[in-house]
This record gives sequence, structure tokens and C-alpha cells, in this order.
Amino acid sequence: MKIGILSDIHEDVNSLSQALRMLENERCDQVISLGDIVGYDDGYYGTSRIQDANECIRLVKENCSLSLIGNHDLFAIKKLPEFNVRFDYPANWYSLSLAERQRIGRGKLWDYSHAEDQAQLSDISREYLSGLPEFVVTEFSGIKILFSHHLYPDLNGSLRKMPIWPSDIWPHLKWMKRNNCHTSITGHTHVEGTITGNWFHLHTTLETNFFIGTNRSWLTCLPVTQGGVSSGCMIFIPETGEVTIHHI
Repeated sequence: MKIGILSDIHEDVNSLSQALRMLENERCDQVISLGDIVGYDDGYYGTSRIQDANECIRLVKENCSLSLIGNHDLFAIKKLPEFNVRFDYPANWYSLSLAERQRIGRGKLWDYSHAEDQAQLSDISREYLSGLPEFVVTEFSGIKILFSHHLYPDLNGSLRKMPIWPSDIWPHLKWMKRNNCHTSITGHTHVEGTITGNWFHLHTTLETNFFIGTNRSWLTCLPVTQGGVSSGCMIFIPETGEVTIHHI
């Protein structure tokens, strides 16, 4: 079975369309979106691309069998994360000013200070985003896979913390074990290449075709959006553990 995986679209409708064509040409059995369909930063992503939040949501809705919510999606619809065990959000979080959120967050959270309110979401788009889960465990050919935008316990990616050492992903690996999952695939990191990790190793590879090991493993999907690092999509074959990266 071929699973096509998209992540971090950030309203980049042209890149999303290209990625969907790639996955269609590869005859993927299912396509999954790992979150951050909307939300952008002019300083990071640039202004040359075509942004269309509602069209991106429509394309994801029509082409993806499974879609998850990311931190930018949550912010766009002013929804508090379900998994927020490392930060206690006040109930009036979204009514606070940026300065107040920054003071309370103490640098632990993304503050979305650049152009986040520019997307004019339709009611249909807002309803779709509000119904998306923060994680899903799905079984393919008897193999359980955990999909989320980021690592447990910050499954939606609202915290600024990124993994540096293998021990940084141990809580996520324990969450995988609790859910009887061999593999976990997330987005969010926006790094050059693919991060793979297990109990003992954390490694970034630039290879476009490789196999994950037999140990319980986590890996990241590159962003669809153009800006900062190479963009594209991923194909994963659960039965063999084969990973293929397609660049846009």
C-alpha cells in the first residue's frame, strides 16, 4: 500500500496542487495531511507565491482521506489545543493582545506575530478545520501508524521546542508504545531533509529513498510550502518501511 503524505501547506495553493499531482501520478492508495493547511509568515515564506487558504482547504478536503490540525490551523480559528499539558492556557487566550500572550507564554509558544490574521476563511473552511483531530492512529495491512502534526505531548506543535537529542522524543515513543504503533509520521519541523529517530538515535537525512528500521521509529515529512527549505511530499509503504521523498 502506498500512503501519500502532505504537511505544512501554509496556504501555498500552487505547491499543494503540484504535490497532489505527484501523489496521483504515483497512484497512492490514500493521501494524508498532517496539518498547518493555513497560516503564513511573509518574512519566512515570502510574498511571491499565491496564497489561498480556502482553496487549499478545499483541495485537502477533496483529496485527503485523513487530515489533522496543526498549530497554525488552531490559531486561525481561535481554538485552544486539546493536548497542552506543558502550558496552561487561560480561557481568554485569544482575546489577549499579542504583548499579553508573549508575556504569559514566556517564549515557550509561537506568538504568530506576522500576518496571521490575513487569511479570510469561509464558514465552511472554519467548520472543516474545527473538526480536525490532533492525532490519529490508523492501521494499514496490520501495521499501526501514529499521525500527528508534532510530537507528544505537543501533538499540535504550539510550543517552540524542537527535538535535539534522542531523549527529547522519548515521551512520543512511549505514546506510540501505548497506542501499539511501530511508526509515527509528523510534520512541523521545516528542516532540510527528513528527521528520523528512535530510542537511541536522532538523525537528519537528505536521501530521497530509504527504509526505516525494525525499531519503533519516528520520522518527519517535509513541508509542501515554498520557503526556507526544500518542499515536497512523502510516500510511505508500511509493509516494507520504504520512504520516498518527492521534491517540488
